[in-house]
Amino acid sequence: MVIDMMTLRNRKGFTLIELMIVVAILGILAAVAIPAFLKYIKRSKTSEATMNLRKLFDSSVSYFSTEFVNANGGRVTARFPVSAASNPGPGDIGNTRTTTDFNVETGSLTWSALNFGMSDPHYYTYQYDSTGTTATAAFTASAFGNLDRDGVYSTFVRFGTIANMEVRGSEGLYMQSELE
Repeated sequence: MVIDMMTLRNRKGFTLIELMIVVAILGILAAVAIPAFLKYIKRSKTSEATMNLRKLFDSSVSYFSTEFVNANGGRVTARFPVSAASNPGPGDIGNTRTTTDFNVETGSLTWSALNFGMSDPHYYTYQYDSTGTTATAAFTASAFGNLDRDGVYSTFVRFGTIANMEVRGSEGLYMQSELE
């Protein structure tokens, strides 16, 4: 049986070399794309902290601007809500969402005063610290997260102070180990 050269040239399909080149190209693309995708996922999780700190800042401004009275009808000195510890505790957060009692109706007085509640699972723990009254009042709203459970926490902080009896916020968020 004589093999015709035209018959060999007209065969359909890929050679082993061509398939190996395609697999190598796909491997290189995967090696570049997977770390970029994981970084994108972490960055999307940090948006929770930035949005919730914005809510806490806005609620703090509203609380300070509201005129409160005591049981005798006397005006209460302008201030921010009292400090509140991390909720949930820092050891309870990680790369999976957690559910805590931020519900305004059943949560702490500080979270209720700030009208801050989250019934949905979340990645970060939140803390609120305040000091002083009137012109010396200040607050710090913080979010801490450990997205990959390596013991290193992402930290986001928003500061607020009083200037001419108006709440002034920091220029932006303080961020440390944003993507830890």
